[in-house]
Amino acid sequence: MGKVRQAARSVLSYLPRVGIIPAPEAHRPKGLSVMMTVKDEEEWVEKSIASVAPVADDVVAVDNGSSDETPSILARLEKRMAGKLRVFRFEKEDYCAAVNFTLSQTKYNWILRWPGDFIARTTGEVSVARLADRINSLDPKRYFCIWIGPVSLDGDLFHQIPEVEVELEPLIFVYSPMLRYVQTGRFEVLQVPCYYKRIEWRELYCFHMRYVKPARRILYRFFWTEWMALAEKTRFPTLDSFVKRRIQEVYGTSDLKEAMRRRISDLSRELVPYDRMRYGEYPAMIEDELRNPKYRLIYHNGRIVSRSDIEALGAD
Repeated sequence: MGKVRQAARSVLSYLPRVGIIPAPEAHRPKGLSVMMTVKDEEEWVEKSIASVAPVADDVVAVDNGSSDETPSILARLEKRMAGKLRVFRFEKEDYCAAVNFTLSQTKYNWILRWPGDFIARTTGEVSVARLADRINSLDPKRYFCIWIGPVSLDGDLFHQIPEVEVELEPLIFVYSPMLRYVQTGRFEVLQVPCYYKRIEWRELYCFHMRYVKPARRILYRFFWTEWMALAEKTRFPTLDSFVKRRIQEVYGTSDLKEAMRRRISDLSRELVPYDRMRYGEYPAMIEDELRNPKYRLIYHNGRIVSRSDIEALGAD
């Protein structure tokens, strides 16, 4: 965002302070709602919720058509969490619409958008509790949109795609009835009114288990944003139909297992070991997974050649 525009937003953010527009308290009570729109996140969703729930007044989880155990995990957690977690289903395969539905179900003035594969740090100087304190220290009479970014892990827990800088996203914001997400190309984008002050916090409060997932999930994620960007989905009404067409075009095969192998191979060429000196310790929440990782990249002659689950697929 340009400096002039950002300065203008900062000035306009005082409008509710002088009574020109309603203050946030006119719309909702004080508190923090966590909004989660999830699909096929059975491996991480429970720890994702557990890592952030202690600082939340309300957690809204919307399942957008999972085919794995995510719905049953959410149902179990909803019973256990005694009203703090509310679970909904949004069956239509329209992620942007599902995200807007999730937003509409939140209750409180502060909202934290939290993907189901995010794990918060729960200890140390950049714990999620410190993040909540920082949010609560801001002026309650103004509107804010706060950009933060996760440490992303890829392939397994011990590797990542190198980044010059951690990519920030607008994940924390004050509620307004004017907020909505719109599909812009490959991604859904949060549209905020001009009186929101933008803030960037570069401290690393959370980790993204971006590609620490089943090979099939990684393959489908590779084509997902491309499918989302289609202006007309008549030919490919579902992601599954689109992936089946694209693996033939990209990999020259209709064999899903072979396409999974090829995708993991392509991903592996981008990876480097996790940079502990730069990003610090892992979240305490994933200590068990670090001791007994489900996925391990396999090296041969100093380079990554496969992953443990791919080898377990065996030959056709």
